[in-house]
Amino acid sequence: QPLDQSRVPPSSTRPPPAMAPLDDDPEPTPASEASEAPAAAEARLEKGQRVLAKGLVGARQLNNMPGRILSFDESTDRYGVIFMFDGNQKSLKRENLDKLEVASEACLREIFASEVGSQRLKQLLEEGELGFAEFGDEDLRRVVTRLLRAGYWADNTTIMEEIAGDLNLAEGPGGLQAIDLIRELENAEELSAALVRVGAQVNADAEVKAVFDQLK
Repeated sequence: QPLDQSRVPPSSTRPPPAMAPLDDDPEPTPASEASEAPAAAEARLEKGQRVLAKGLVGARQLNNMPGRILSFDESTDRYGVIFMFDGNQKSLKRENLDKLEVASEACLREIFASEVGSQRLKQLLEEGELGFAEFGDEDLRRVVTRLLRAGYWADNTTIMEEIAGDLNLAEGPGGLQAIDLIRELENAEELSAALVRVGAQVNADAEVKAVFDQLK
């Protein structure tokens, strides 16, 4: 669903445009994101600290989602984390967590200046049209990922959760195929025939069908 523009923070506040263990190995951080990532040798996270999940494979839907530290288990070296968007609690390794803090103004400006998708993002935010189907654009996915990890939307976790949820869905199994089908419907001259054709494709692919089920 398109993002409600009324909930986007004012531009003046930004530079220009029971717990189940998750055994995930962190995904490598691209060099372009090194400036937003904390140092490898992190200090222990304190109870109540806001965090951002990253590099999860078995629970990709939690990547880039904000959460809060509840506890630390020394026997397993894992943190108990509650995710605000669904209230679920997970037990995560330190390498799968970053502190959720707004990056410096210089860092945010560098992201906007260096990323090809920045102008497209600015336009979509101004029009209130940043939604799942827009994430078929690889450049847009990249700049949004960097901004999420840099805490650009950290002062409004509702918006952050919506954006991260759409991004994760697009990057997950069947996501890009689902976007292609949505675009096919939008551009169809004969909508009735297109609906039948796209419906058959959706029902024939379990992963794509799961994406559409989540979009309902």
